[in-house]
Order: sequence, then structure tokens, then C-alpha cells
Amino acid sequence: MSAAPTPAAPPKLSEPIRKTCQLFRLLAGHELLGLAPGEIAKGLGVGAPWVSINLPAIAAETGFVERIDGTNRWRLGVPLVRIAMSVSTELASAKRRLDETSNRYHVPL
Repeated sequence: MSAAPTPAAPPKLSEPIRKTCQLFRLLAGHELLGLAPGEIAKGLGVGAPWVSINLPAIAAETGFVERIDGTNRWRLGVPLVRIAMSVSTELASAKRRLDETSNRYHVPL
């Protein structure tokens, strides 16, 4: 009898994509005040040039990050926050439907 084939390991992310994902995680929760470039560089373990080159490029291409007007601080951009809010809304809706279904079948003993 032959052994079941082992699933292939998923491909690894390239370093630039990994750093960009880490950037989004780092900025999450700092939508009000944002983070300064030095804080971002330290949090990602990158040099200041990475921040000064990539944040404006990501902002221009995707809008997923934005510089806070009148400051040199950065936060998640509106399009990325809207994605998160959409997911949150859908999860809340699914929970309501599950609760309603559960309540229909709940019989006190």
C-alpha cells in the first residue's frame, strides 16, 4: 500500500511583501495618531530609507497607508480600513444569524 502524498509546502512570501504585511499590522490600532517614521522603522527592523521610499509609494499606489495632514506621522489608509470594517460587519451579521438560529432551537430544561 502506498503512503498518501505529502502536501507541498506553501510558497514563501518575498521579503518586500512580508515587510509590507508587517507594516499593516504595525499601523493597525494607530489610526488616530499614527506612527512617526522612526517608530515604523524600529517596529519593522528596517532603516529610515525603507520607510521614506515605501510608505509614499504604497500610499500613492493603493491608498492603504496615508500621511496624517500637517504631521510626518502615518496610519492605515481609508481603503484598508474599509476592508476591515466590511469584514467586521459581515462577521457581526453572521453572528446575529447564528444567535437567532440557536435561540429558535433553545428549549429550557
